[in-house]
Amino acid sequence: MNNLKKLLLIFLFIFFLILAFKYNYLLGSVVVKATSLWLTKVFPSLFIMFILNEIIIKTNALSLLNKLIGPPFNKLFHTSGSSSLAFILSLFSGTPSNAYILKEMLSNMQITLEDANKLIYYTYFPNPLFLYTILRLSFNNFITLKIIITLYLSNVLIGLLVRGKKKNNKIILNKKENNNYNLLTIIPNAIKKSMDTLLMILGSIIFYLIISTISGNLLNLSLMGEIILKGILEISTSLNSLPLLNIISLKKEILAILIISFAGMSIHTQILEILNDTQIKYQNFFKGRLYQILIGAGSYFLISIIMGS
Repeated sequence: MNNLKKLLLIFLFIFFLILAFKYNYLLGSVVVKATSLWLTKVFPSLFIMFILNEIIIKTNALSLLNKLIGPPFNKLFHTSGSSSLAFILSLFSGTPSNAYILKEMLSNMQITLEDANKLIYYTYFPNPLFLYTILRLSFNNFITLKIIITLYLSNVLIGLLVRGKKKNNKIILNKKENNNYNLLTIIPNAIKKSMDTLLMILGSIIFYLIISTISGNLLNLSLMGEIILKGILEISTSLNSLPLLNIISLKKEILAILIISFAGMSIHTQILEILNDTQIKYQNFFKGRLYQILIGAGSYFLISIIMGS
């Protein structure tokens, strides 16, 4: 079996190498396009959120909020520790920061491994500023907000679905509030970590856009086919192409939800890398995305039918 895998990898390497030479004329424009998308849509919305997220974790700035909402949150989702804080930070900082947050909080014993393996199901929140910016290219303000709210609320339903048995809802496990932080040290480190993550995202966007562009040319796909293929690989480029699609708005809205809910192989790759040296199960993240496809798209369709839009 190992020899078969090695032979398959060699075959794939040679296959994509041949394609890279064949479509070499496309590579430059793809890199420029991906970098432009990253600079204008991804970087501005994610950079500041990553820095704020790092500052909040290091200073434990939301400890009071966690004490207030922790008990009802843990009671509702059958979690313990600072699980509510992990949820809130993921809500505002987006993905793949959610995996980093869970990894750090598990390491600091603010949440248990059981909590982390639950939270990874339903803390997938594409950065709200990024979503708003890119969805406004295709939809008006009302529809954009409706899509974002539906996606975020679907995480609550997933959380209820996977919460399991009731457990001890203890709030603080083994972490003291940090009152001796130095912002002059935290901010440069936060900037460095943010840039490392954003460069990884840029690399992922370029890689998967190259794959989708070459595959699209090889398969001679329609515009709809190209958008779906891009959505499977990387959501930014797929959502950026939605304005070109000439279909009724509701179909386009549902397609946007499906693309965002799956997250794209780029984000799956990033999550897998972050969780690689932990016991947090990537499989739970993957299952969560399948649940969100069903729950998010289904609930949005019902809401739209009821609202008559």
